[in-house]
Amino acid sequence: MKNTSTLQCLGITACLTLGSAHAQPSVSVASGIERIENPSLASVSPGGTTVLRIAPDYTLETLGDRYRSRLSLGAVLERSSNTALVPSRNFPSLGYTWAYGWPTAGVELRTNLAESATRNSQLLDLGRITVDSRERSVVAGARWNQELTERTRLTMDVASTRVSYDSILLQGYRELVVSSQLSWEATDRMAYFLEPTYRRLTPLSAGEESTQIRWLAGTRGDLSPEWSLAAFAGQARTKGSQTATGTLSGLQLTYAGSRLSSGVEWSRDVAATGTASGYIRTEALGLRLAYQVAEGATLSATVTNSRSEGVAGGRGRVSGLSLDNVLGARWSSTLGIEDRWSRGSSGSSARGWSVRAGLIYAYPGR
Repeated sequence: MKNTSTLQCLGITACLTLGSAHAQPSVSVASGIERIENPSLASVSPGGTTVLRIAPDYTLETLGDRYRSRLSLGAVLERSSNTALVPSRNFPSLGYTWAYGWPTAGVELRTNLAESATRNSQLLDLGRITVDSRERSVVAGARWNQELTERTRLTMDVASTRVSYDSILLQGYRELVVSSQLSWEATDRMAYFLEPTYRRLTPLSAGEESTQIRWLAGTRGDLSPEWSLAAFAGQARTKGSQTATGTLSGLQLTYAGSRLSSGVEWSRDVAATGTASGYIRTEALGLRLAYQVAEGATLSATVTNSRSEGVAGGRGRVSGLSLDNVLGARWSSTLGIEDRWSRGSSGSSARGWSVRAGLIYAYPGR
């Protein structure tokens, strides 16, 4: 009932927006087939499954004199040949953003609902798959931007997130995040920022509430026409069943040439997770290298290493190679292979792999 009311409100808002602004719709449909071996990364592989996947997406963007809005409706429809390993599921998504701007200030309201499989998110975030479950995330937030001077800006952000699962082995939670950021544009190509944040995590069932106070200081900008940099460092103090203080840091360096592009991203953070009733320490390193082998054809290689602490923590690695082809103004294709590896806190390791092929249609196209 609550979801129906939300859809009705979004539909009314979209209709009102259409009557007073230019609207630009876009549609995409991604379809593909994937063969997955040991999808849950068990220490002894139970075999594999073939998954047929269709992902339609509709987006409506509107733009007025001072406001803009974006409505997105999508889903991922999966059908598995072996439902004992990977269930056949549908993952809907719904999002709406409305923003209004003045000459020196602006406000943004947003809401989003998304579902996904934990076998993908846990490996990338925590380095381990505890259980293959459906994860539902509902987010509502607001942001205020204010120019203090010609080169100084203040941003205030409030977001409330509710995460739930369809497995009793994972614990849902609510998280409230209140943050602010003071940024200063030192030059036209480089900016610095200071960002204090307050977080509160409340388990949906039994468990103790956890709070976190953190601050970050960093920089972002362009080192040259091809190179861009973003870096930060800070500290987080978490209170709950245990009190702990840890460092936060991150780096993102990207290169974009005429044919070759690359990127490296590393972060050390304290994040919420459904495997524990509180915050845990995580670390991630990602590498990407892409080369345009021909007009409209790009070969990409990626490696992501993740690590988390605690009883449910572990180490994981995802390595992939893909070839993306532009077939026309509205059609493109993708081919890819992926290798997955993880090691749990007990020391046991597991490996799996997948091969996929897909076709994508997009309107209005490129």
